[in-house]
Amino acid sequence: MISNKPTPLEIESELLQALSAEDLEASVSVKESSLGWLTIQVTTNAFEGKPQIEREEKVDTILDLVNLNLGQYPIASYNLLTPKELEDEPSVSIRLPLWSDILDAPDLQQEVGIDKDVPDRPQIVTFYSFKGGVGRSTALGLVGILLAQRNRRVVIIDFDLEAPGISVLLQPDSLDEQKYGVLDYIYQRFLTPEENVPLIEDCIRQVELASRGELFLVSAGDYDENYVHKLAELDRRAWQSFYKRQVNPVKQLLDDIKNYIDPDVILIDARPGFNDTGAVALLDLADTGIVCFSPTDQSFDGLRWVIKAARKQSKYRGKPDLRFLLTPMPALPEDQLSSWISKAEDWITDHWGLPGDINVGELYYKILYNPGIAVLPNLIGAQASLTSDYLPIADAIDASLPEPRNLEPPIVAGNRELILEELTFIASTAQELQAEHIPTIFQRTGDFPKFLRDRTWLIRGAKGTGKSILFRLFVERPNEARELSNDEFGLNDHIFMAGHGQSRLGSSILDSQNLASYEQAVGESSWDVFWLNYALLQLCINCPDLLDITQIDDDLIRFSNQEQLTQSAIISWFVRRTQSPLSVPQAIDDLRIIDLWLNEHNKYVWLLYDELDVGFGSGAESYERRRRALEALLAWWLESGTALKRISPKIFLREDIWSNLNFVNKGHYAGRSLQLKWEESDLWKLVLRQSLQSSSSLSCTLEQDLGLTLERLEIASLDQLRKGLYPLWGERMGSGKKAYTYNWVRTRISDTNENCFPRSLILLLQEAVNRESSFSTQYSPEIVLRPKSLIEAFPYVSEQRVDEVRNEYPELRDFLSRMRDERSPIDETRLAEILSVSGGELSLLIKDMVEAGILKERSRPRDPPPRVYAVAELYLYGLSMKRKGQR
Repeated sequence: MISNKPTPLEIESELLQALSAEDLEASVSVKESSLGWLTIQVTTNAFEGKPQIEREEKVDTILDLVNLNLGQYPIASYNLLTPKELEDEPSVSIRLPLWSDILDAPDLQQEVGIDKDVPDRPQIVTFYSFKGGVGRSTALGLVGILLAQRNRRVVIIDFDLEAPGISVLLQPDSLDEQKYGVLDYIYQRFLTPEENVPLIEDCIRQVELASRGELFLVSAGDYDENYVHKLAELDRRAWQSFYKRQVNPVKQLLDDIKNYIDPDVILIDARPGFNDTGAVALLDLADTGIVCFSPTDQSFDGLRWVIKAARKQSKYRGKPDLRFLLTPMPALPEDQLSSWISKAEDWITDHWGLPGDINVGELYYKILYNPGIAVLPNLIGAQASLTSDYLPIADAIDASLPEPRNLEPPIVAGNRELILEELTFIASTAQELQAEHIPTIFQRTGDFPKFLRDRTWLIRGAKGTGKSILFRLFVERPNEARELSNDEFGLNDHIFMAGHGQSRLGSSILDSQNLASYEQAVGESSWDVFWLNYALLQLCINCPDLLDITQIDDDLIRFSNQEQLTQSAIISWFVRRTQSPLSVPQAIDDLRIIDLWLNEHNKYVWLLYDELDVGFGSGAESYERRRRALEALLAWWLESGTALKRISPKIFLREDIWSNLNFVNKGHYAGRSLQLKWEESDLWKLVLRQSLQSSSSLSCTLEQDLGLTLERLEIASLDQLRKGLYPLWGERMGSGKKAYTYNWVRTRISDTNENCFPRSLILLLQEAVNRESSFSTQYSPEIVLRPKSLIEAFPYVSEQRVDEVRNEYPELRDFLSRMRDERSPIDETRLAEILSVSGGELSLLIKDMVEAGILKERSRPRDPPPRVYAVAELYLYGLSMKRKGQR
């Protein structure tokens, strides 16, 4: 016999010596943690055909020689395997799913990956908090009710045995008749494992709800003196014994619930802190853990060990996956609230990491403090205004579940391959589109009616939000534009013409080089005269009837009547009129005369201005010229245009350019401007329009099952549109993503300013169709595009969007290239290093990238330098960057 305190090496030697008598190839590994706990792994053919208990008895007989036993300190966990079992299951699980055992377990070099496209049921979701009083049970109860209202069959288990609470919050009518619960079930099977007492049906009660779904409760038990004594007997040794038995009472409880209720989802209310029951609920039973906490340093100190244990267990078993609930968030000013959230995001990224292509915003939810929730006597019948903050949690859980059994979404069974072959998505830029295709591709957004008002003069938006296609529709396809507008406004008496745009639209449109020539000839302060004469020239050329008005200046009529206008001739004419003292008042008179003529003939004119972002060239000098010219254009229309009754401008301008302009009475555009934004319903109408136009098979399916047709798209509800997308891309991104497909897509085609880019959306689908066609394996017959095709298509979309940004902002091209291989978020110190700029130049560059929607500040107002910035998901792949914490 060796010493009373054997070393791991001595234990290995003792075990090998004894086992080698039967198996010369036996192997033993004994690892010691920093706290002195031991993890033992024995692999030998001597275990062949022997049950677990005989293997344990054999090893215990050997360990008795060194005064050790598998079930006692300092042995934390052990694995007794045959060589074949080790080969079949190389990633062995931790034997006891308790805090210390998991933290002491050895790290795996490669984690188990479980990410299924088709979700399992039931999903087990554990709500856990390190500290009490953060609204964990309330959140669980309300989420359970919300899921039941979605026609789910939900079971809630109160596993907070030391301080049960969820039962009181739900108050089922029959609660007073319930004598048994979780503690009774586990305790009795601890004493008499061979007896089926109590019956599972005696532990479950239904909570009455006015909904299609069902909600069941398994309470902790009848809270009396007996309860206290039973709880006292279930110490750590009892939990250890559960996991040595062939039938574990905890697992048996879950199996009985599944067999008796057949639920969609099981929600477990776990004990807070480092408690054994909380460990089992979160680390062993849960597919998903919802970790509830208030983002304070006190919470973070304890939670980091919780997350470390969950992360290690996830490496061994592929679960639990974690999501985080920030609760209760205090009612703070916006900057302070953002500070708390940013701190929580950084902490989650650093400690849990970002699995796969999930971004940090998809890992957490926030609940603002609501006194109405705090004083609720029970959760049944809580008003929607009190439960709305909990909807994203319910969405994430619901997205991890299969479709409700009695709901029948439209399916494409039998037609999948045909639809895939028919589908065609056109992702051309507005400039690339053939004019005849514009009305087919054009999708009216919710902003469209406001655009049609004569008093809407300024149309702002990020590049790629549809300004140019709107311009081209009205200038190049006016008849179709009127047809699309007839529902809101009669525009048959309107004439649409380009005030400025691409030079291919007509010989009277100037290019950037000649705009520069004009300024060089007349100076920097004559742009107001230029826009006046430019408008007159476009009016006379595009509306020849005006040339018969005798009061109009002969010089204007003669010049407009020329058959072949050259760029040099136009510039010379502008310069001459600018330099003539009498030409300006004459031009103002001409404009008023034309306005009167239009009034007499009951006609209106829209002068549409596009290409103002790129029409002045690139580079610092050109951008200054652009600023001067655009400030003059916008100021001139405010000064002169309000007096005109029949002539209105439509000025299309990039949002970041507008924000940097400064001119007198700029604020007066508040009632005359429109900011183009693609709302969710606009995006799905665009997708469905192209899908219905290209695939007759899909069109038949959607009309038959949902009544969706091209003609009815504009009046379809958001819910109808989402369901209409189900045959195309399914409803969920698979259980591992915990996201509805439409949410996953929408977050990835948005920049940091929350602008959604329709072209990126169509590109995503175009590329996903190509990838789906190349897959050799079959997928669900219910949908055309599997989640994998969308996920694999997204990097291409990101690359294309980055290329578009490089073209839109040539001044950023070199700087964007230098961000390759960096991580987001990134601080300004690192940005200064890689971009080779500093001081005011760095500040201006960062400002430009923020306004362009590439960066968003993540640092908090009170944080010391350096400031920290996150890169939009849409640009990460295209910039060859990674997220900080990405696994």
